[in-house]
Amino acid sequence: MSDHVPFAPAEAPLVTRLRMRRQRAALPTATLLANSAAISKHAERCLRTLAPRTLAGYFGIRGEIDLTGLLKRQTAAGVRVAMPVLERHRAGQMHFRLWTPDTRLCRNAFGIPEPCPGAPRIWRRELDVVLLPLVAFDANGHRLGMGGGYYDRYFATRCLGTTLRPRLIGVAHAFQQVPCLERQPWDVSLDAVITEHGWSWFRRGGH
Repeated sequence: MSDHVPFAPAEAPLVTRLRMRRQRAALPTATLLANSAAISKHAERCLRTLAPRTLAGYFGIRGEIDLTGLLKRQTAAGVRVAMPVLERHRAGQMHFRLWTPDTRLCRNAFGIPEPCPGAPRIWRRELDVVLLPLVAFDANGHRLGMGGGYYDRYFATRCLGTTLRPRLIGVAHAFQQVPCLERQPWDVSLDAVITEHGWSWFRRGGH
């Protein structure tokens, strides 16, 4: 996590979201590949420390970090990998299903690949670590997503203090760090973030 981001008042979430999405989508392919490779290496070292039995990932789109190679290596090492699936009959809700390199994929309403309904469901209590995408983050572990609130709703119960909650680790390009984000009561904060420069824990939960 960068230490040189100056303090500034938080800009409106919509402004930050549009600005970051445009900047991310405009990344040269070579930069995206290089950052994805660097972040995957950092993530691999982080995961060796955490030793999850079940790891949740995601399929990157429009400039998001590509973790496919990392997730394949995790499955080969015996880690169960889960991927997010949008609920088809419950707007704004999601869950996770088991993924392997051989899993049949479907496209959701946003055109994002996800395991088809036949894949086994993975329940929240089974998740040890979650690698999740973001649009922006700040030094306090606040995360700005795409605006749908899927992760916030799904992991809202982790705020109750249960020791069984998964570690939520944001995955982003370093430029996606901003000085300050407005936090809403329903927002779920990150435990750590990984960029091409390495990973950083936020001062929360004993880290």
